[in-house]
Amino acid sequence: MAKKFNSSIEVKSIKIDTIVDHPYIEHGINLSGTIYIDGVHDYEQIENIKLEVFKVINGKVPKVVSKHSIELVGTVASKDMQMIPFEIMPDERWLPDGEEEMTTLILRTTVLFENGSEYNDEDEIHFDIEE
Repeated sequence: MAKKFNSSIEVKSIKIDTIVDHPYIEHGINLSGTIYIDGVHDYEQIENIKLEVFKVINGKVPKVVSKHSIELVGTVASKDMQMIPFEIMPDERWLPDGEEEMTTLILRTTVLFENGSEYNDEDEIHFDIEE
């Protein structure tokens, strides 16, 4: 269990890191963490940050099981770091179905800039259903 969650987006002088408090979460525990934004300038305003949890079943096309959107108000000065905490509550859609051989959960961070450009990065999270 030494693997850490690693999601980082770098666009020009901007760096957005999504840090998950515990990439191994158990049934009844929320997925929580913080998004760190560093290096935003007035001409590079971030419009929206979206967190999505995908369920990948047997290596096939991922299915969205949770969405969380963060609207940013104002801009961040060049040398300031903005920290945005988040918490996502797992539900029954995160659980594997009886027929599934292998289920993987992915947390994707997507950053949308006011100029319409969009960037994303993702990594696995681990959800233990044992009660």
